[in-house]
Amino acid sequence: MKADTSGSTHETTLLALVLVTLFLLGGCGSKQPVIRTHGPGVDEPYVVNGRKYYPLLSAEGFEQEGIASWYGPGFDGKATSSGEIFDQDAMTAAHTILPFQSEIEVTNLRNGRSIVVRINDRGPFTDARVIDLSKAAAAKLDIIGTGTARVRLRHVGGADKARRPLPPAVQPAQVEGTFYIQVGVFGKRGNALSAMRKTRRLDMESRVDYRRSRWHVLLGPWSDLNMANDNLWRVRDVFPDAFVVSDDEV
Repeated sequence: MKADTSGSTHETTLLALVLVTLFLLGGCGSKQPVIRTHGPGVDEPYVVNGRKYYPLLSAEGFEQEGIASWYGPGFDGKATSSGEIFDQDAMTAAHTILPFQSEIEVTNLRNGRSIVVRINDRGPFTDARVIDLSKAAAAKLDIIGTGTARVRLRHVGGADKARRPLPPAVQPAQVEGTFYIQVGVFGKRGNALSAMRKTRRLDMESRVDYRRSRWHVLLGPWSDLNMANDNLWRVRDVFPDAFVVSDDEV
């Protein structure tokens, strides 16, 4: 006679559910951030309210003036776009295109106060504002009462750590040089010319090179790898497989 194992199976299932629940509750209680380094809003273009945003490859040399706002209680404890848990009492901020973990000096142009914040979120998604500060950052700039203030943004650190991974492309030791975006390689000249006609909508200089029995369609050149990679995201809207090559490979 076959033994009845339904009871033990049921108990095992319940035990597994209890263990999974305890694991999840433990994770929620500790609020350990899972920081994303790749994906929409991190190193790839993303769309909000019908507008496309292109995150910067590096914050080095970044400066901007505009209106700052702040956010706090309604978002405290929730995940930011980077995956980090938002803490309204930390010196952080949201920006639409600055790399995560870049450090930005924010100066209130009304009273001259300055602070440094770390970018860990995306926003504000309105043309009227350029940055959303945490409650703590807004308090130090004295804009809690007014809600907004005109500010100057200036990158001061974190550029190297904030660099997003380069798209599949050559990664030379030096950033400076001569770089192209290769949109395709074709065995027939007619197909290459057809692709070259499609590049016209991108309003970039283009050329067709014949080497190694293939026709290579190239955009550029650029004298800086960051510039080439920043343009790559726009090119991939038309040519999804496009990538950056150095002058040595052309």
